[in-house]
Amino acid sequence: MKNWAGIVTFQDSHTYSPATVEELASLVAKESKIRARGSAHCFNAIADTNSVSVTLENMPQDIVIDKDRAIVSVPAGMKYGTLAIALHERGWAIHNMASLPHISVAGAIATATHGSGVGNGNLATAVRGLQVVLPDGNVKEITSEDPDFSGYVVGLGLVGIVTTVDLAIEPTFNIEQTVYRGMSRETYAANIDEIMSLAYSVSYFTTWAAAGGGEVWAKFRSGNKAPSGLFEAYPATSNRHPLPGLNPEPCTEQMALSGPWHLRLPHFKMEFTPSAGDEIQSEFFVDRKDAPAAIAALEKIAPQINEILWVTEIRAIAADNLWMSPHYQRDSIGIHFTWKKVDAVYEMVKVVEAVLAPFKYRPHLGKVFSASPEHFKSVMPKVSDFTKLLTQLDPTNKFGNSFTDNLLGR
Repeated sequence: MKNWAGIVTFQDSHTYSPATVEELASLVAKESKIRARGSAHCFNAIADTNSVSVTLENMPQDIVIDKDRAIVSVPAGMKYGTLAIALHERGWAIHNMASLPHISVAGAIATATHGSGVGNGNLATAVRGLQVVLPDGNVKEITSEDPDFSGYVVGLGLVGIVTTVDLAIEPTFNIEQTVYRGMSRETYAANIDEIMSLAYSVSYFTTWAAAGGGEVWAKFRSGNKAPSGLFEAYPATSNRHPLPGLNPEPCTEQMALSGPWHLRLPHFKMEFTPSAGDEIQSEFFVDRKDAPAAIAALEKIAPQINEILWVTEIRAIAADNLWMSPHYQRDSIGIHFTWKKVDAVYEMVKVVEAVLAPFKYRPHLGKVFSASPEHFKSVMPKVSDFTKLLTQLDPTNKFGNSFTDNLLGR
């Protein structure tokens, strides 16, 4: 089996799909090494193992809403798109969604996957509790009262196998999406705070071509109307696809057409293959205040980037206190690269990282990067606390793999 992009061939000796928590717990207790795998949307080997893997797709798929606490209990293997429909039908919403709704809840949370919005934390910031199966097969409930709660949430699949996630919810709301065309990178970088604060969720797409143009995708909560223009940019007159030249049919509705949050916040509809499909992805986060300088630095290698690029998306993510989040105590700008599926990407990623190193970039751990463990530890202040927590929870490293061992030096 391969991951979604077809660039990682999973090496597990056997894949189990238990149907109950009890069955999962028994499996975990008897295996010496085991690793959970979600929807396989990661672009590196974080979900791989050369031992036993487990998926949660056959577990019960019921959600439970606590209206008084405004919390929903969600099966870990459920996809965000499925959860969103169930919540909206009951009059509820989550605060944000990633650009595609096809990803599993636990997998997205474990890697701090995110949407956009200067006031919106990544998806993991909605977590209020976890149920995890520990190495000995015991099941533990982790709540926000736990002193190490912030270490458990973005757990990289290492804190136990998560079976249920409690998420904060809010009353359902509508979003209107407007795309502004003709925004130069120079104008964008010079006005990044104003542009990224324009709407509830904002993305900027560019190809790094010499002409320097791009598009601003602005998602307004209904009642907040889109302006008629944005600097030199102008509203699109038809639906757009983030990747130049592709049919916009897979994309969520634009043209300021109001609709439910879950049908506007992602860029792509659940029933379609998202993005290009045939691609490799990388993403690097810098402090929001450093974003204009980071973009200017990347301009110096723009021709190299553009040769093998589909598109770059730039998003804003609010700071949080989750230990292994790349947005830990830092309002961030994420510079995302959707690369064409060619071998040259892996060397180009190293070039990009060298350019962004002075800005203490943090990589998205579900995507392609080459940062050394030394760099990772230097930019992630809570790595040592996280590894101490793992030593307490899993002293034999039952849930680890070569990717996490290398990253954390275990």
